[in-house]
Amino acid sequence: MKFLIPLLLLLCSAPVFSQIIFEKDLSWEQLSKKAKNENKLIFLHLEDDHCQQCNDVASQGFGATILKEKFEKNFVSMRVNVKTEIGKKLAEKFEIKGALVSLFIDADGNILNRYNGSTSASFVYAEQADIALSRTGQKKLKDYENEYKAGERSSKFLKEYIAKRKELSLPVGDLLEQYFGQLPIDSLKSYDVVKFVYSLGPTLDSRAYNIIHYGAPRGLVDSVYKTASYEDAVAMNNAIIGNTFRAAVEKRDKNLAYRLSSFTQNTYNKDYVKGQLASRRGMLRYLYAVKDTVQYIREAREFLDFTHMRVTVDSLRKMDEADMKNQPPLPPVPFRKEPMRVVRVAPSSQFFHMDLNEHAWHFYEMSSKPSDLETALKWSNQCMEFFNGLNQGKQHPMRLGNPAYIDTYAQILYKLGRKTEAIEWQTKAVEAQKLVGNPESFECTLLKMKEGKL
Repeated sequence: MKFLIPLLLLLCSAPVFSQIIFEKDLSWEQLSKKAKNENKLIFLHLEDDHCQQCNDVASQGFGATILKEKFEKNFVSMRVNVKTEIGKKLAEKFEIKGALVSLFIDADGNILNRYNGSTSASFVYAEQADIALSRTGQKKLKDYENEYKAGERSSKFLKEYIAKRKELSLPVGDLLEQYFGQLPIDSLKSYDVVKFVYSLGPTLDSRAYNIIHYGAPRGLVDSVYKTASYEDAVAMNNAIIGNTFRAAVEKRDKNLAYRLSSFTQNTYNKDYVKGQLASRRGMLRYLYAVKDTVQYIREAREFLDFTHMRVTVDSLRKMDEADMKNQPPLPPVPFRKEPMRVVRVAPSSQFFHMDLNEHAWHFYEMSSKPSDLETALKWSNQCMEFFNGLNQGKQHPMRLGNPAYIDTYAQILYKLGRKTEAIEWQTKAVEAQKLVGNPESFECTLLKMKEGKL
């Protein structure tokens, strides 16, 4: 049909309409001036090209009508790619090292709230906006920064400053070291001090972590975990893992990465198999992040071929059933009469198809060797089989398959030179995405495949 290609070209170049009205290409000075003139806050969503599917998910979230009134009334909104000149400057101003971050900022540049990642759940953005609005009268981060620059270093001030930065998901490593260095030696016996430090996610190579780990009374750290709620205990471990991972990547410190791998394994206590899987996932993430292509490809192939490719859909279902049976107990809720069912753990099965897709895509990115691409194609196919098999018979919105997984398979086929098959599978990805909305990026890829320009 003659109108098909012009229409697809329009879809490739035009922004997706959303209920949130986004300003286009404003500098910080222009954003700030507009927010001051309209007596509003600023909503800034930073993204990049690394995960187009993540950007599509955000578009779904921003497209809900429940956000329209709230954001028009309270925010000047802008969505910008950090690869652009304006995006780079904004990322530098707000100390953003990785994209897919939503910032809620006042007109003077104070971050009031930060949400990492993207979601199609619009209510999440609404909740994050409410948090920002509730903080407008509080002491601002910039106030703490100015006091710190003026020489304020009291333990009370440092603790408050650390808490403010943690509230905004900003790094606290150097401040934590200063705060901890001021504490008297007997503070190692304090439950509250140890809990506070661990809640901040000290890196495994930090002075604070190592002094507590090796110098605190035996059993004190264990008591912090045992008395914490399940969610808080998981949050403490995740903070330590996340901060240490970023430190290892920044320093390109492979020894720290291996130490983190061991720590991750131990967080699973007696579940050795899950711990080993999580440990190896983390190490692969490190190798990919530091672009150690040779070791990454070798270890990824060994990891997936000897684990993920040896399980079946039935065995994955049994893992999920075991997860449901072994969920940690819910805390008591006073005065609740009706029964409540809450799923508190992610099903193990999802990590298997997510891993296969992730590493298949990384092979696609990192290698042009036919043997590597054939391996990636094999993983991608297994990924789709797992996803479809696990959701068979369920009223799942992705009844035609996971469009992101189909897209991966199609693009690997294309890179292998199997253009006809690639177009066939990319067409399936477009149809699958139409069921959940915003198929534009998949249609753009399909058009490029047909033109031979991917």
